[in-house]
Amino acid sequence: MQRLLVDSGPLVALFDADDRWHRPVADFLKKYRGELVTSAANVTEAAWITASASDRMLANLLTWLHRGGVSVHNLEPQDFSRIAALFAQYRTLRPDFADLALVALAERLKLDRILTLDKKDFMVYRLKNGQPLRNVLDAEPAKR
Repeated sequence: MQRLLVDSGPLVALFDADDRWHRPVADFLKKYRGELVTSAANVTEAAWITASASDRMLANLLTWLHRGGVSVHNLEPQDFSRIAALFAQYRTLRPDFADLALVALAERLKLDRILTLDKKDFMVYRLKNGQPLRNVLDAEPAKR
């Protein structure tokens, strides 16, 4: 079975009908037939953002998580060492912890594709093999 990393942004957009990425993310996920994978750090980030917007949005995210919408992986001790190295490597970019958690998770799980709205940063981040994570959402959504 295919596995795909999911960043926080698509988790938020999926439950925010006013987000310009809502439709592209929802359409992609309707068609996707593999396992979605994220880190607990990304769930925390998405929960904080959705809770800031609406109690209903947070409730919908939590229900989706409870039903297995995405496989949530905890970080392991070796991941923190890798995240620290990535922070040092990309310090001038002021990287986001949750983003670097996904890079570490991708390396540990041997994943190379991601569903993200954060194209700017994920075009820069590299796996240990020197390759970037390939974003499955290439096109920009239509302006509202």
